[in-house]
Formats: sequence, C-alpha cells, structure tokens
Amino acid sequence: MPGNLLFDLIGFRQTDSNPPNAANQSPVSPGENNPCSDTAVFDISPEYDKPVSPDYQSNLDYCTTLKGKNADILIRKFTLADGRRSFLLLVDGMCSKQSAEQNLILPAMQLKLSASPDSMPPMQQLSEIILNTELSEQPSLSKGFIAALTGDLFLCIEGLNVGFIIGARSIESRSVSPGETAGSVAGPHEGFTENLRTNTALIRRRISDPNMTIEMMQVGLRSHTAVALCYICGLTNPRLVDTLRRNIQAIRVDLLSDSGELAQLIEQYPLSPLPQIDGTEKPDTAAAEICQGRAALIVNGSPYVLLAPATMSSMMQVTEDRYQRWTYSSFLKILRWVAFFISITAPSLYVAVVAYNPGLLPADLLLLSAANRINVPFSAVTEVVIMEFFIELLREASIRLPGSISSAMSIVGGLIVGDAAIRAGLVSPLLIIIIGLTSLTSFVIPSYELASSLRLVKYFLLALSAVFGIFGLTVGLVLFVSQLCALYSYGTEFTAPFSPAYKKGFLESLIELPIFRRDTRPEYYEPVDLIRMK
Repeated sequence: MPGNLLFDLIGFRQTDSNPPNAANQSPVSPGENNPCSDTAVFDISPEYDKPVSPDYQSNLDYCTTLKGKNADILIRKFTLADGRRSFLLLVDGMCSKQSAEQNLILPAMQLKLSASPDSMPPMQQLSEIILNTELSEQPSLSKGFIAALTGDLFLCIEGLNVGFIIGARSIESRSVSPGETAGSVAGPHEGFTENLRTNTALIRRRISDPNMTIEMMQVGLRSHTAVALCYICGLTNPRLVDTLRRNIQAIRVDLLSDSGELAQLIEQYPLSPLPQIDGTEKPDTAAAEICQGRAALIVNGSPYVLLAPATMSSMMQVTEDRYQRWTYSSFLKILRWVAFFISITAPSLYVAVVAYNPGLLPADLLLLSAANRINVPFSAVTEVVIMEFFIELLREASIRLPGSISSAMSIVGGLIVGDAAIRAGLVSPLLIIIIGLTSLTSFVIPSYELASSLRLVKYFLLALSAVFGIFGLTVGLVLFVSQLCALYSYGTEFTAPFSPAYKKGFLESLIELPIFRRDTRPEYYEPVDLIRMK
C-alpha cells in the first residue's frame, strides 16, 4: 500500500466518483471501477495544513500531483545562481506569464541566497531583486497553493521551510462604470465593479484617513472567495467589527459567489421577509456610510457592497440628498415615505373599501366606482389578484429580456393590454389607476431588497383585507409594524430612529437638514466619535 501512504502523507487522497465528505475522506484503491483514480483530492477541511518542506522534491510532488490534469495551472522550474532548485506556481489567465518570467524568474536566477548568520533573511534578499512590494512568507504549502489559485504567484526554494507569495494578479474585469441599479442626477456616477481591489481603491480614494482599515478574509471551503471588511478604527463601534468578523469566519460553505449570499449568511433573523443588511453600488455612498460609523463588506466578484448595521430609514435614503439643496432633498424624502405607505396599502385599501366598507367613500366617488364596476364580471379581490399577477409577470419579463426588447414589452403590456382589459370589461378603470400607482411608488423606494420585501407584505395585507375588510387591513398593519420593531441589525434597532426615538435622527430621517446642521453622526450606530462637524 505505498501509494495510499504517499497520498496520506501529502494531504490528499484518491477517491471514487461519489466522494464522501471532504473533511473525512478515506483512501480508495485505484481500479477499473474508479474512474477518478488518477485525480488528487485536496483536503479542504480548515484544520488541515501541509507545511513547506526543505525537501524540494517533496514540495514539487505535492503540487504536481494536485495539479493533475489542470492545463491552466502552470509549474515553472528554474535554478538559482547558487544551485538551489526552485519552482513557481501560477494560474494562466489570472496573472501574466510574461511578467512572471521577466520580473521574477530571470532576476531570481541571478540570486545567491547566503546562509551565514550575518546575512539578510531570504525574503529581504528576494525583495531587493524582485522589486515587488507584495511579497510575503507562507510556511503552509497548502495555503500557498490556494493563494496561487486566487491569482498570486507561489515560489518554493530548495532548502527553505517557507514559501513566498508574490502579488501579481492581472485578472480581466470591466472598467468602472455607472451602477446599474442606483441611478443619480447629482454627484459621482462611478459604480463598483466585480474586482475587489478596484472596489477597495474606489473607497480608499475617497477616505484617505490612516485609520481606514481593510481586513481581508476568505469564505468558501472550495471557492476561497476574498471578502474585505472596511471600517475606520477609532470611529466604528468595535463590537460591530468583532461581531461581523466572527460571523464571517464562522461561515462553512463550499462556494460564495455574491454578496447577496453573504448577507443571508450573516443576518441575525434569516427567516424574516425583511432584509437586515443594506447595500449599494456607489462608492460615494459606501464612503459616506463608513464615515457615519457603519462597516462595509466587499465580496470579490460582486459589484454590490454590503453595509451594516441597517435600518429602514437608511434604506430609504440616497447619497444624492446630500448633494442638493436641503429644501428639495427634504421634499424628496417626504415623497419616498408617502410612496412607501402607498405601495403596501393601496390595493388592500381598494379591496376593503369596495367590497366591505363602501360607506367610507364620498357619495360622488361611490357612484363613480359603482358605475365603473357594473360590467366587471369579477369581485374586487379577484380583479386585484389578476392585475397584480399580470404586473408581476410584466416586471419579471422586463428584467429577463434584453434591454432593447424589455422597453417594448413594457409599452405593450402596460398600454395595449391594459387598455384592452378595460374595453373588454374585465377590470375597472379605477383599479388600473391604483395598480399603476402602486407599481410607480414601489420603484421610488431606493433599496431594491426593501422594495422586493414590501411586495410580499402587500400581498399579506391584501389577503387580510379580502377576508376582514378595513379591520383586516388595520390588523395587518399592526402586525407589520410589530415585525419591524422586533428586528435588530447588529445591535441597532431596525426601526431606529423612530423606535426607540432619537430626536435629531427622527428629524433627519424625514427631512434633509441644512449642511451646517449635520454636525453629528447617528447615535443609533453607536460610533466611538459622535461629532462629525465642528
């Protein structure tokens, strides 16, 4: 059994086509019924660690066996000037092969590592010839291999019990462009991209504070997705930073593809229909919120940056409010809150009044409503359900279709089909107005996650109104407000500053104060430094 013993020693084992849990794999002998017998399986358990050995051949065998049939993983062997054998591990397409050869391999071939006690450490000798500031020691061979898979270079030299990670990533990504979901008239038009380093640079360019801290972590036992935790030391609440760090480090998933997955994994109330983590695509918004005492989470591969803690008032605000005159910004804030209320109550109120409590309407409006519904064959509830179902189909089709077709689909669906439904007598004209108003107000809400959750709340209120009328709508609103008051986001009440009430925060959430009055940060974020302007 020497083959199995070798695999156990270097940290990966042979497996069949249905591997067991990677953290508890058992050796499998190769044979005719084992189609993957020539594939090395890396031990992905967090406890596993294969140290770098001074034996060059042992390190090379480990990396060569793990490389297997992967054509994009390259191992470049070369010899230093003092005769030490070395190899460089890289992934084609994630770093430049030509740059690695010119800036690393050729200079390293002229290097003579001195072993005398008075000589400089090997890393310092390397840094003088490689001229690369991103150079660090890595005593773990397994972690060095993972670093190469994320786009860095991993260098192993014979006789040393440490390897070296050289930052040389050159992954293609789209250029900085305006955000797709956060349009604005005033202020910067830059948006985050899928490249983590580009995103951190966009924030760092706006916050040059030396206390600005960007901690790097990895999530995903197989993807090893880089996650950056951004905060200002001495401003952001340390308890918030510690809690976020622990929650992220405790995640055990195979793959983390987007910040939306991370938000669901670190929420305190995952079964709640309402989001408890805010987010943005705009660097200026992220920078402003970090300076308010919040923390930002950037996931490599996602253009959407998470912000914590989150409140309902923060999801109803946009950074653009700070760039405009306070009078106009105050008007827009009030307009959003009105739209918030209309988007969840308009269909339910229509059903409750028309079907159960028509006496609440003025006489003229009551006669007009009755005249419009004379030829409608459906009840008010059925009428609303049909139109809401049609609007949801139209919304989903507009998102999935290409941009040039989605605009035409909106026109056809909203105008032609709606007009045909009225002419056919299937729905009343008043309902078309209410459904159109509900759809417009839902688009006014800045946070896409909050707007999506409110659509579900709307159907909940509609069901209660269909059964109990105005009484059901009232009970539904009480339950909805109770759910809001019960939510917390990393120590901050989701309904702050309304409940509990913060005098200045309450006012700032409803209107935009003049710029000279915005002298303090929100108290409910519990920042270390409350004063923002002196």
